[in-house]
Amino acid sequence: MCADFADSGQKSGPEDSEYHGQISSIQQIFAQYDHGGSGKVRIERVPDLIANLGRDLQLGREVARQLSSSGTVELASFEEVVQKLKKVEEQSQQEEAPDGETTTPLTLLKRLHAYRKQCESHGEYVEAQKARKKYDELRLKEEERQRRLVDQAQQHEMNEVEGAQRGQFIGFSSAWDKYMADYESTAYMSLERLKEQHGDELSYFQEKIRSQPPRVKCSRELLELRRKQEALAKLGKYEEAWKVKEEGDQLEQWEQARSASLVSDSAKRQEQRLRAQQQKALQALLKRIQRDRGEQIRHRQVDSQRLIQRNKNLKADLGKKQHLEFQRAEAAIRSIMSQPEHAQKLLDENDPASVARSAAMGELPALGKIKWKGPCLPENYSPPGGISQGLVKTKGSNDSRMGSSMGNELVNEYDGSR
Repeated sequence: MCADFADSGQKSGPEDSEYHGQISSIQQIFAQYDHGGSGKVRIERVPDLIANLGRDLQLGREVARQLSSSGTVELASFEEVVQKLKKVEEQSQQEEAPDGETTTPLTLLKRLHAYRKQCESHGEYVEAQKARKKYDELRLKEEERQRRLVDQAQQHEMNEVEGAQRGQFIGFSSAWDKYMADYESTAYMSLERLKEQHGDELSYFQEKIRSQPPRVKCSRELLELRRKQEALAKLGKYEEAWKVKEEGDQLEQWEQARSASLVSDSAKRQEQRLRAQQQKALQALLKRIQRDRGEQIRHRQVDSQRLIQRNKNLKADLGKKQHLEFQRAEAAIRSIMSQPEHAQKLLDENDPASVARSAAMGELPALGKIKWKGPCLPENYSPPGGISQGLVKTKGSNDSRMGSSMGNELVNEYDGSR
């Protein structure tokens, strides 16, 4: 946070708003110098373009010189001219700063304090009262701005944590979805393999039944008829032998039909038993798949609840940490703003992070004696805020002209920098 006060001269808001506000008018003037509708202007016409924009001709020549520094550029685009103009003006403002001093909120407070003291010494109490009022206003505004910057940085940190948690949960859900899809695919393949195995077993059984030769066991009555037939044939009693043969053939046909029926019934019973065993194995596999699926779903719910609770705990811890940091940052802001001259010297001579950790205790250490123990801001704490892109524009002044307008000028400079 202290680095805010030290480096606030490195980033500016007024130039940004000023340049963005002039874009449309600059584009219209730029169109008059457009080279053949190419959207670019010749380098030698850049000084006239800059002068037409209301800037000094010498400034335009410096812009043209920097644009053609490589010696091979003949045309420059609108964006290149504007960016180079902005850069040249920032360089000129930096060169015009008195004694190379960078204008920061601390230096403005320091100069207002010196102006008030000078007014008191000269008996100009009305001016001293105005300076004190401006000093208090400037201090309150800067304290509020620093608090807002700290709050914005903490909110940004919280948003990043929430975004990371959302990404983590999306990844968690995607991983589980993929796992469940793989599980369903594996279960389907297991069912298909089992069905294929059952089909092969049934086909093998049916083929085995069909390939078995018919086995017929002749009854005693049939055997007796065949012996009687042979005996009559030997005795030459052919008519009687024929009759016995007819009777034996009929009995044999009946016995074969009965044997075939018994074999068929036995095969059907065996096939039914095989099908029942296969159905039982299929149901067992389906039950096991359903049980495992339910277990995976329960595991997913438990893991999801744990992840959600862990993220809640993380956000709660971060909220407590940010609350403590905000209190320390507030103490540092009050310490620094109450002693701007001393704080500026500390920042010039020491690491801003060390000064911030010391100021977080509510008081600033003596010069050359920055020693701090106990809870502090994290070592890698990056203070937010500061003025962006460029220096705050300053106006030269000296002691002989420190009249009634100086306090207003200093505050106007600060208000412009915001």
